[in-house]
Amino acid sequence: MPAMPSAAPIALTDPTGHVPLAVSVVGVAVLVIVALVALLVLSGWIAGRRHDHARRDVTDARIRAANASLAAAHAADEGWDPAVLHAAARQAATAVGVADPDAVELVLVAVDDQPGVDADRAVFTVRDGEREIELVLGRAGGAWAPVAP
Repeated sequence: MPAMPSAAPIALTDPTGHVPLAVSVVGVAVLVIVALVALLVLSGWIAGRRHDHARRDVTDARIRAANASLAAAHAADEGWDPAVLHAAARQAATAVGVADPDAVELVLVAVDDQPGVDADRAVFTVRDGEREIELVLGRAGGAWAPVAP
């Protein structure tokens, strides 16, 4: 029977006699710690993204409500009559094709008070459940009427 060549053992040390870091106990421990820290960072980032995504609708609604309150306060500060503004917005909603302007939600979102009376503008958002329309009203001769944005 022919003799099989013997396999030389794999050397875990370099020629100087040092054990490489990757196979030493300290090296393995460092790699495990680095992997755990990376896993914690990744899981924290994913959890933060999920939390932000879950709260986005609530945050957007709060921002819209604050914007509407600010616009209404500005309009009231300028002495604009909210009932007259809303009546003009409902008429403008009818003009753009809203079937029942009394059944929609009208939100005053912006006020542009220019010097004088005839350059004033009010921007409303009309929500009828399935669509959202932006209406821009301008004042001419003391009366509010739709204008081009």
